[in-house]
Amino acid sequence: MSDAPEPWSVAGSFAVGGLTDIGFVPNSDDLLVISSQGRGLFDTLSGEKLSRDDDEFFDNPDSTGLSAPGIGRANDVTVPLAGLHGGGLSRCTKDGWMIDVIHLPWPRHVLFLSSNYKPCYDESGNSWKICHDGVCEYRMAGFSPSGRAFVFASSCELVIYGRNAG
Repeated sequence: MSDAPEPWSVAGSFAVGGLTDIGFVPNSDDLLVISSQGRGLFDTLSGEKLSRDDDEFFDNPDSTGLSAPGIGRANDVTVPLAGLHGGGLSRCTKDGWMIDVIHLPWPRHVLFLSSNYKPCYDESGNSWKICHDGVCEYRMAGFSPSGRAFVFASSCELVIYGRNAG
């Protein structure tokens, strides 16, 4: 494992027991996290937890689990989700950063970050192995809509990486 390369750094790391799904609020860098203990809303640019709802059984009109109502400043928004129930997040930014999650022999998953539109197996030196799911189960990884943040979520942890606008 290595640290994320410049301009990326860890913006926040949170223990989230029973994490099932995550999703970016449309047109923002805010992330909704669904767990067995309720919902949380995070600003992925600052790494700050913005809101918390401890209700495990919140009213969700989407029985598929692929979206959920937001909380806090995303209270009136339906957020698309990805994780245990399916769905997906962006794996590439407009400026060439890419995420690959490699499924090793069960139950291990490793996240690679690469630049210049290079895949993780490219030997140009543009790929870094930066995190893994450890003792928890991998849920989802992906970039925010702006491409200024990305997340790696497992069943017990959320790691947020961010970068400056440049």
